[in-house]
Amino acid sequence: EIKKQLQAVDAKAVITVVEIARIVLEATRDTLASGAPFVVIEDGSGPIPEGTVPFKDLITRGKTLPPITRYQSSPEDVAVLPFSSGTTGLPKGVMLTHNNLVSNMQMVDYTCKNQLWKTTTADFQEVLPVILPFFHIFGFNTLVLPRLACGTKLITIPKFLPELFIGVLTKHRVTGLFIVPPILLFFNVCTFLKKQNFESMHHFITGAAPLSSTDVDNFYRKYQLNNDQLKICQGYGLTETSPVVCLDVSGTKSGSIGKNIAGCELRLVDPVTKEDITDQGQTGEIWVRGPHVMKGYLNNESATREMIVENGWLRTGDIAYYDEEFYFFITDRLKELIKVKGFQVPPAELEAVLRTHPDVQEAAVIGLPDERCGEIPKAFVVVKKGSKVSEEDIKEFVKGKVSEYKQLQ
Repeated sequence: EIKKQLQAVDAKAVITVVEIARIVLEATRDTLASGAPFVVIEDGSGPIPEGTVPFKDLITRGKTLPPITRYQSSPEDVAVLPFSSGTTGLPKGVMLTHNNLVSNMQMVDYTCKNQLWKTTTADFQEVLPVILPFFHIFGFNTLVLPRLACGTKLITIPKFLPELFIGVLTKHRVTGLFIVPPILLFFNVCTFLKKQNFESMHHFITGAAPLSSTDVDNFYRKYQLNNDQLKICQGYGLTETSPVVCLDVSGTKSGSIGKNIAGCELRLVDPVTKEDITDQGQTGEIWVRGPHVMKGYLNNESATREMIVENGWLRTGDIAYYDEEFYFFITDRLKELIKVKGFQVPPAELEAVLRTHPDVQEAAVIGLPDERCGEIPKAFVVVKKGSKVSEEDIKEFVKGKVSEYKQLQ
């Protein structure tokens, strides 16, 4: 999985953490040029692999090196390359430019300022724990970059460990949270969180997967809170849109993804006729246009043309309708993606892995609803004649080749 991404982007260097350093190092053996920098950020959890550079040594060396020549970048230069499956197929490198990222930051801030968060002053500062992964566009360009740009105090939590998380809430008087639905579900069943843990907060921003109105109601009931005290605002976006498209800043339309944010054009289109949907309550595919729409997929013009069609409109593959107040509601999706705890799991990727097993003749993967994860991947496998391979053997085979959230259940 890592090797494919390194090959796709023609990586010149790698920076990673101790926890996965050995796995990443193995993936670089045939993909990274000999002598290319391999930097490991230490956390005290163990030794770093031989042949790699500790991050602290890099900093020390840098103090004696001559100044780096300033690179003259353009707003349209690619800034980051997160991977996404788009509407279908295998993960592709999404070319997001400096302009894409900065535009979406400003669009969200303009939409939310003085409604969800306050401006940093000499006497006030928002305080947010960072429990979303930096490698996911939601954590990266909805939480980390824009909140730092606005002077927010961020407290990074490497993993969502309940005791650590509760300690942060108690110590730092947190003012809000950016979460995915499984974390709210955790709040709803947690026996050691109390109302006072949330009393300093005024908003939750949730995205990456659907959040049901039942789960929101259960949270308010359990902690004896309401929307006036703490808004639970669901948003919607894609990696390809940097990411935010819609947000319910009022928190009053439970189950809705809200309205399109400032500067983002949105239309509903009939998937068959490609005609615009103009009637309230009628469903259609969401198409998006704006300065936050990606430059394209890296080295994949055909996939780019399929995703970005006439006049810069991006097809999302998601089906929605709007109500009388122009709040949008997702009802279905055309794309084949499975969403596990907000992470993308392309069926085609798991099917390709399964077909490399010597005893597998054919395989198909679907997503099943799951109360804790949203969805989980399930495989249907045809084994070769005479094979004695077991279900556990196949699960173990896949486990060694994909990320934890992509593993078969």
